[in-house]
Amino acid sequence: MAAAQVEFHLVIRSEIDIEAPPRVVWEYLDRPRDWKPSIVSLERLEGVAGQEGETLRLGQRPGQETVHVIMRTLRSEPPARRVQTLATEADRTTDGYVIYALASVGNATRLACDVVARCSVAGAALAGLSEAEFARTVNEATAAKLDADHRTLKALVERRG
Repeated sequence: MAAAQVEFHLVIRSEIDIEAPPRVVWEYLDRPRDWKPSIVSLERLEGVAGQEGETLRLGQRPGQETVHVIMRTLRSEPPARRVQTLATEADRTTDGYVIYALASVGNATRLACDVVARCSVAGAALAGLSEAEFARTVNEATAAKLDADHRTLKALVERRG
């Protein structure tokens, strides 16, 4: 008998100020392998980098296993906003959106990233936690990873030549 599925939501916001204009930060968003260390593969399935209709297949290794994610750009307003869908491949255990917004703050750019997704896991994955505790743990761990990725992006952009 298959284990029952547990559903929960990821609702995460990450913000960081980067000492560069939005157009420069925007250029780096199109190079996720440079600032997301969990990415082990990236394949463009269709479209042009950063433009509406671009579809990427990313292999990410947040732990021991590689998870493949399909991201499709629904809206692109350089250098201010990008809206992408987010769906894990095959089993569709995560289905949602990633929204990047860039705004000038003096001579810097405030990068805000919102992730909103519905997730589904086998009940056995709870490892003794309640559903609420498990959801909170996954949200906290994912937020910490996103914040770390953005700190890496900040360092990369700010040390550019």
